[in-house]
Parts: sequence; structure tokens; C-alpha cells
Amino acid sequence: MIFSIIIPVYNRPDEIKELLDSMLLSTYNEPYEIVIVEDGSSISCKEVVDQYASKLNISYYFKSNSGPGDSRNYGMRKANGDYFIIFDSDCIIPNQYLSEVSKELKRKYVDCFGGPDQALKSFSNIQKAINFTMTSFLTTGGVRGGSEKIDKFQPRSFNMGISKKAFEASNGFGNIHPGEDPDLSIRLWKMGFDTRLFTNCYVYHKRRIDWDKFTVQVSKFGKARPILNHWYPEYQKITYWFPTLFMLGLMASFLSLILLFDWNYNDWPLKFYFGYFILIFLVSSIQNLNPIIGLFSVVAVWKQFKGYGFGFLESFFKINILRRKPEVAFPYLFFKKPTTLIDEETVKEQPISKPIQVNNQTPPLVPEAPVKVATKPHKTLIIGLTGGIGSGKTTLANYIASKGIPVYISDLEAKKVMDFPEIIAQIKQTFNEEIINNGKLDREKLASIVFNQPDKLKQLNAIVHPAVKAHFVNWVKDNQNAPMVFKEAAILFESGSYKDCDAIVSVVAPIELRIQRVLQRDTTNKEKVLQRIHNQISDDERIARSKYVVENLDLESAKKQIDKIILLINQN
Repeated sequence: MIFSIIIPVYNRPDEIKELLDSMLLSTYNEPYEIVIVEDGSSISCKEVVDQYASKLNISYYFKSNSGPGDSRNYGMRKANGDYFIIFDSDCIIPNQYLSEVSKELKRKYVDCFGGPDQALKSFSNIQKAINFTMTSFLTTGGVRGGSEKIDKFQPRSFNMGISKKAFEASNGFGNIHPGEDPDLSIRLWKMGFDTRLFTNCYVYHKRRIDWDKFTVQVSKFGKARPILNHWYPEYQKITYWFPTLFMLGLMASFLSLILLFDWNYNDWPLKFYFGYFILIFLVSSIQNLNPIIGLFSVVAVWKQFKGYGFGFLESFFKINILRRKPEVAFPYLFFKKPTTLIDEETVKEQPISKPIQVNNQTPPLVPEAPVKVATKPHKTLIIGLTGGIGSGKTTLANYIASKGIPVYISDLEAKKVMDFPEIIAQIKQTFNEEIINNGKLDREKLASIVFNQPDKLKQLNAIVHPAVKAHFVNWVKDNQNAPMVFKEAAILFESGSYKDCDAIVSVVAPIELRIQRVLQRDTTNKEKVLQRIHNQISDDERIARSKYVVENLDLESAKKQIDKIILLINQN
């Protein structure tokens, strides 16, 4: 297994130097590479990176600014390894880190892991106080601090690993920030991949923030969570409400005291809050051997609960009560790729004394290239078309195709891909001889295996999804002269394929109508159809994440709606 370390950076050359200095002390003896992605910085770290070219197997890329998630995706696409490890630029890496990761993966392999963070003695008192608040079991940060107390762990992207298979199947991080890491975790779970906490694989996370920046950061964390709950309601937890309830309870206690004008009333709620903050002070002071850090920790906890709690409440109200689309309610939480991109390969990949080996070949030396500004070539728009079972999306896809617009029907194309000799060979190797009949895939037998065994389904997805993705890319190239193409897929959001689309059209219909359509089409029963509907994301979630919506009550009305949408897309 070859590790590729992915580090996005924005205007932080000093941090990159500290991180790379720590990597020089690594005790890991196997080959690995480091990929630095400069996210449109005005203060470049290239000169710093060049200083390590002869000491580390390191490559550097400059791209236009599109946010940390997209930069991580870009780095993973450029990387040569088969397992990606992601750090924030403000991390310092312990020398045993990679060895511990390797040990954990050999002990119990997982396609995605996360690790906790700690504070170095050299950190400032405010940094240590914020670190305490973000990691302590007394706050909402217990999991980040290393105690896994939930069924499914959601890795944080400052210290995270993901296999190449899982990245290619999921398309990596989405465009929400913060919140891109839990979003990715949930999508991976839905695709059958597992995540796990590696408690011994910690990093020292500097958190380059002061009090004001910390307040803004935790407020964004709070605003992102109801959006994720809206997208993935089956994964929401009551504990996400804790900071909001904490603050509302504190406000109610003070309000009661003021309105009653009775200083002798039963003030146990205020005593509880006072005792809680005293506990924070004592535990932090003892843990950090410094009462000043203890006092700062009280301030940090207050700011965390206030920022996160009211941010969560504001987001919940706008998303769930006012029914606003997340991108409209909080546009600053979503990065958009720029339309004019800087050519991305602007730097050399330097070999080192122990070059990384991929397929028994050393990567070639890539000469330094000048920065080029792209012109505005013709771009074929990719329009996603999705909907639940019985919504009629495939019927509408065929109608769109009849108008001369290229349409990629994902299920049909996936079946073609599964008949490719190289894919059959991989499936045969992963499963057994019995699923191949006269050189062809026995789909019924394969289906009976994977739908009863989640691990087998995960293995099949890891083979098929990357191949279908590559097939779609080639299909788009074949249709590059078309003004637009449509990609029809039932799991457009779950698979992460929506990120390849310029706009999404969701087809919705009442559940009873959907059931009736499926019963007329398939040999099945109402219970099984309902089960399939409940296994898919809801129409509300599709609507919230789509630019256009077609309400398919009858075919003629739906066709007219599609015609209007195509006209709008052409006008834009």
C-alpha cells in the first residue's frame, strides 16, 4: 500500500514549512509521496516546497481558488498512491503517525479513517484552550478528542484517510464548507464503505484562529449541521441540538431571575451552569497545568456553545421552517468552481532518494510549466436528471433523447460496463467462478449474493462505480459538440455524481402514484415498493439540492415542464 499525503494550502507558507519539517522526522520506512495543492494563494509556498525537493518525494500544484474540499479532490486526482491521507496545512505530524496508520490498516482495514488532534507545548494559551474545547469529553468535542462513542465515526478532514477506491466511487468532497467531511462520510456509508476512528493516529492541530475567528468558525459549524440533517435525515441525532438547548436554557434562567425580581427563588438551573463552567476551568487547568488556560477554556466553551448553538438554530429555522434551499440561505457555506481556471500543472514533481514506486515504475520527472490562463472554450453543460423509483425519470429521459439531446441512462450504461472483459475478470476474481456462465455474467446470481451481503455489495461497487465514472467521462467527450447532455441516475446524490453536473433536475411525484406505476410495471407488491422508496433519499432532499424540479403527475404535463427547463438552460 502506497500513501499519498494531500495538503491543501491557502496563503500559509510558514505552516507548510512546519508541517514538512515534521515529516522529515517520520519513522515510516516505506515509500510515500506528499502532494501540495496551492488553492489560488496570493502568498505562494512554492519556494518553501522547493527546499524539500531533495529530502521528500513531494509535488506541488497551483490552481485557482475553489475551496479546501475541491483542492483535496484535485490533489487526490493527481496523486500516485492507492491510499490518501489528508492534512490541513496548520497540522504538525508526530514521527510515528504513518507507522501507526499502517499498523491499524493491517490490523483491520477500512476505506476511510479519521484521527484525533492534540496540542503541542509550543502552542499559545488561546490555541491550547480552543484545542481543549474542541476535543474535551466535557464539550461536544469528545469524539474529536479520541473517544469513539457513536456507531459510525465521521472523520474530520484535518486528519483523515481515504482509499483510492472510495474516493473514485464517491467523487470525494462536496462544495459545502464546513461540513464537507461529514457529508463525504455519510455518502460513503450509503455506498457500503466503512469508516473508523484510529485513536493512536493523532496530529498536532494549531488552529490558526483568534477569538473572533473561532466564533465565526463554530457558528458556521452550527449552520452546516441542519443542512446535513436535511440532506441525510436518517443520520441526524438529538445530541446536535445540545449547544442550542444549553444556550436557550441559560437565557431562560436569567430571564426568570430578572422577571421574578426574587433573588431567593429556586435558582438551581443557574447553579448548574455555574458548576459546569467551574468544572471546565478545573479540568482544563489540571490537564494543561495552567490556570490561565483554564480561564481561556471557559471563554472558548462559551463562544463554542453560543456560536454553534445559535448558528444551528438560525439554520434550522431557515432550512426546516422557511424551507429555503441551503445554497440560497447560506451562500457563503458553498464554494463554486470558477468559470475561468488557471492551468493546474504549474510545477515540477521532484524525485528523492527513495522515489515512490507505482506498478514497479518510478514516476517521470515533470518539467516546470508556466502558468497559463485558459480562454473560454465551448463547454458542454452536464445536466443531472434524478428521481426516486416510480417518479418517471427514465420515461422523461427517453423523451429528452427523442429531442436530439444526448442522454446517459446510468443503469443501462452500467450494465454495458459490467460486460466489459476487464470488469468481468475483476468480478470473477472477487467473487467466484459460478457467477460466470459461458463467459457472461450471471446477473441474477450476482444480485442474490450482493443484496444479502453488504460487504459483497461494497466490493462490487468498488469495481463498477469507478469504471462507470470513467465510461461517462469518455461518453461526454464523444458528445462534446452538443450544447448540453443529460445524465439520468437514480443515485445521483448518493454516489456524488451530482458534483459533475452544472445543474440538477429532480423528478418527483406523490408516493401513492409512484407505487401504482411500479406495480403496473413490475412483478412485485406494495410492501416491497415502499421498502425501496424508504431506502432512497426523500423527494424533499432531492428538491432542496436541485436547481429544477418536475412534478410528474402526468406525462404530458411533465414533458411541458422539461421543455421549459431546457429552454431556460439554453437561455442561460
